[in-house]
Amino acid sequence: SVLTLGEIASLRSGLVVKRKQAIDSHEGVNEYRMMTLKSFEQAGWLNTNEFEVFESNEELDEKYLTKLGDVIVRLSSPYTAVVIDEENIGVLIPSLFVVIRMAIDNVLPGYLSIFLNSEIMKKIYAKCSIGSTIQVIKTSMLKDTTVIIKNTEEQRKIIELNSLILKERILLERLREEKTKYHNAILTNIFQN
Repeated sequence: SVLTLGEIASLRSGLVVKRKQAIDSHEGVNEYRMMTLKSFEQAGWLNTNEFEVFESNEELDEKYLTKLGDVIVRLSSPYTAVVIDEENIGVLIPSLFVVIRMAIDNVLPGYLSIFLNSEIMKKIYAKCSIGSTIQVIKTSMLKDTTVIIKNTEEQRKIIELNSLILKERILLERLREEKTKYHNAILTNIFQN
């Protein structure tokens, strides 16, 4: 079946953090882990090493903190969507992102994030983005986006397959980083001797 995102979920922009930032660190400052643009890996996973610490002068509204199963979408190119797992609950969502919370049970958050990261969606984003220097999409555009809904069994299979692809990508990325370090060490060694 086909439904719009607005029909299957609630969508809300993240917090405009400038308004809530503590001016100086003192007693009674609330600290939050906050997602950043850098923490969104294009393959569709969260790099927690790129989170920042946000200090607020007040306790922030729960609606701006991640919950299990939230799908978070980056509003600027490349519009990556990630799904929130147990490890990333309670992270502050700034206004650079939109949070999608499922309103119905028969669409799995993992499936939705895969759909939103698909090539089909990339084309739609490209058509609907606004701005010349930084391309952005609007929350309202996402609400009207139609989602192709497969049955739950098929959704699970797609999630499993995607999870294997992601694991492979992450391993290859780590391997690439290790290789780079290794090559740099060799060169450093050559130049020092």
